[in-house]
Order: sequence, then structure tokens, then C-alpha cells
Amino acid sequence: MTRVIRCFTLSLIFVAYACLNGCATPAETQAMIVSPDVSLGQNPKLKGKVALGNIAGGQETNPLWTSQVDNKSFTEALRGSLNAFGYLASDSAAASHKVDANLMSLVQPAFGLTLDVKSNIQYSVTTGNASKEHVIEATGSAGFSDAAVAITRLRLANERSIKENITLFLKQLLSY
Repeated sequence: MTRVIRCFTLSLIFVAYACLNGCATPAETQAMIVSPDVSLGQNPKLKGKVALGNIAGGQETNPLWTSQVDNKSFTEALRGSLNAFGYLASDSAAASHKVDANLMSLVQPAFGLTLDVKSNIQYSVTTGNASKEHVIEATGSAGFSDAAVAITRLRLANERSIKENITLFLKQLLSY
């Protein structure tokens, strides 16, 4: 009888743990889009002259594991950010600058109250026959005050890391 009670108790603990932690969800595109800001500045030379090329490196989220940033969300966040700044060309064939990006790594902590996620993205900006590389590392954090559930904190930290990375890339575009 005590073995049945022990198995029932362990099962109940497992179900409670699963319910409290929920399932991992992918990063949300809107949370990664950078909005124009006076402190960030804009490069008028790039207005309507940038097209997106190859975007790679994202990973699909496994709901039973950890939150990730997939290629589609990353692409749309980069596209939305470039568009918000007025850089995105309406016709990619007429663009003078092409941006390729590779999400090389998303370093996530295994546990913690405050989760810091580091993103490493390699951007390549091609203008005519010349290409310039920018490898940018950025950190995004989410604490217990942002979300009590660790899986949600990890998603928020992912989004903030990618958003900060794109922000740092947009600062690089000021020199073009």
C-alpha cells in the first residue's frame, strides 16, 4: 500500500512540476524589433537602399526543451527593424546594400533567477563588390520580476538578446 501511495505522490509531483513550468515557446518577433530612437540615430544615406539576403542559424523550439529563436522570427525581426528605420528597399533588386545574417550561437543558462542569454550574430553587408563583416555579441536578461516561470524568463532573455544585437548592428550602419 505504501508503494502505491509513493508512486501516486511522485506522479502528482511530476504533473504539478509540468503544469507549473509549462511548455517552451519560441521567441516572439514583435519583441525583437527595434524601434527608431533619438539616441540611436539614423543614416539618411541608407533610406530605402537595404535588402535582406540570406538569414541562417535559427533553431526551432522544442516545446519539451528550451525556447529558441527560429529563422523566420529572426528574419522578420531584422526586416521589421530595418523597415522601422526606413532602410528597407521596396524593391530588393534596386537596393544598393544587401545584408546577410547568421545567428552563430545563442548561449543560454541552465537555471537561475536572472537569466542572461548571449547572442552571437555575424552580419555581412555587401555594397557592390565590397563586403564588410560585423560579428556582434549581445546579452539580454530577464529576472524573476519579469516572469516567475523560468521558461518564460528564458524566452524574454532570448528576445532581449536578439533585440540588443540588432540594435548594435543598426549602430554599425550609421558609418555607411
